[in-house]
Amino acid sequence: MQPNVFSRDGVDAMLNPSNTNPDPPTAEQTLDKWIETMTGTGVPSDFDVVIMNPPFTRRERIPDEIAKLQKNVPQVKGKAGYWAYFVVPADNVLKQGGVLALVIPEEFFAGSSVESVRRTLFDKGYTIQHIIRSAVEVAFSESALYRDYLLVLRKGKAKHPLVITILKKKLQEIQDRIPELAKSIRDFSVSKESNLNIEELEAQKIFNATELISKHIGNLKPLVAFNTTKAQKLALQLLDNLKDKPTLEELEKRNFVRTRAYNPGQYKTRGAEGYARKLYASRYGSKSPNAVFLIEKVSEKMLYLKIKKTKIHFKLPLEKFVPSLRTYSEVPHIDITGEEEFALVDSKALPLEVIKLAGLIPQEKLDMAIVDIRCAHEDIASNVLLTRRTQLTSPGLYWLVFYSDNDTLSNAVLLNMRVKDAITAKILALYLNSTVAFIQLIAFVAETRGSWVDLHSRQEWGQVHVPDVENLDQQLVKRALQTLAQVSKIKTKTLYERIATHDKIQRLIDEIALDLLDLGEWKAKLDDLYDAVGNELMTMHKILETSGKKR
Repeated sequence: MQPNVFSRDGVDAMLNPSNTNPDPPTAEQTLDKWIETMTGTGVPSDFDVVIMNPPFTRRERIPDEIAKLQKNVPQVKGKAGYWAYFVVPADNVLKQGGVLALVIPEEFFAGSSVESVRRTLFDKGYTIQHIIRSAVEVAFSESALYRDYLLVLRKGKAKHPLVITILKKKLQEIQDRIPELAKSIRDFSVSKESNLNIEELEAQKIFNATELISKHIGNLKPLVAFNTTKAQKLALQLLDNLKDKPTLEELEKRNFVRTRAYNPGQYKTRGAEGYARKLYASRYGSKSPNAVFLIEKVSEKMLYLKIKKTKIHFKLPLEKFVPSLRTYSEVPHIDITGEEEFALVDSKALPLEVIKLAGLIPQEKLDMAIVDIRCAHEDIASNVLLTRRTQLTSPGLYWLVFYSDNDTLSNAVLLNMRVKDAITAKILALYLNSTVAFIQLIAFVAETRGSWVDLHSRQEWGQVHVPDVENLDQQLVKRALQTLAQVSKIKTKTLYERIATHDKIQRLIDEIALDLLDLGEWKAKLDDLYDAVGNELMTMHKILETSGKKR
């Protein structure tokens, strides 16, 4: 049978399907001209299979193109990438029961900006049949630096459970065996087995995929988050056990917590970002180029400072500052009360010599930055701080969440979370440092590069299930507070080391966390949980190193 192949703008062809076979476009035609001349003609609308590798180009690089496509594909809302405008129109040319197979970026599963794409497909009755990811490479696409997946959807009800396949070898290493491996996956999908584990890959079936997709349509990353089926199975089982517990997002909707990000210099003012970052006096992570003022000593009324890379020492009244935390790096304790950093809120307090050496001229910009920090502290500062952007295997990462008795202002790499009362704030700070919370974060997190991740307030932290803090037994609350008091000022191993070594401090936190969730039976699974999470972190770090070499 001779294939019918012709050149055509793919999006327009799918938006305007017909049985007309147009002439190929000429090199002189622009895309908008081609769309205009080809309106009403296209390709057949009853394909059994559509296979595509859509371009992953960011919308910012082709603004004129996106503006035209937004009119033709209104189902794509928000700031979805270029690929979304290929995926949605594919429905027009695919018959009921047909299959859509494509290479897809991480954004499809985890991106808040493409929730409209997910809803469009699933509202039309699409079901996921297969997802394939690599545990040894960041992407299938050559030289790509960001995660992608192979995705197979059926237009209509799936005949079999969703199959998640994880490749244990690089594509080039299994190139000759792909037909045989594809057959193994197909045979497994129709078999009665729940798991498949061979030298090149492992796979498992997800029997409650439709329910999970419905509950977590805002973030479907749990379907593809893990590099081993063992970790995936544990995470999905945990999420199923927690489905009746509130998430942080639900607590937010009930006005029990309020989470906000603060990017210095961008809250009440614009154009003074660099100045605002310099006004954080640093106690931790002083290697950062933004760390200009280093804290040498804090007394009851004075803050003793040094200008980085100079011999200039000076002191200012403590009342000229507000408590802050510029970084998570090298912060050793959960409870940072009395160990906070500080941000300046009075520009007149700085000596002229210090202003010049710190590069805080002109004065107008400095004043703008001061106003921004002062207003942000009044409106956003909180007792609980959540890590926002981090490398999960970093040797400087000890905790993901910090607590202070004092209202403390975050920086760009942290989030402020105000909690309704101090006791609940302490309980959440303890719980959110548990491995139970951590594996949920890994399940929902969008990788930026390897073990570097962004933990947004809604997409990641908001999806984490937490104890029903409004209905906890008071004896359990007392135990939790005692546990926090026991561990909050201890210098421990890093987060990665605690997980990898099944550390007793981490276990202490995890056991009370499970009691708070009424999941005491999971205490017997903690060692399995540590192994699974530890392996995930190790694999993410290896992928980070590999992608770094590509760069």
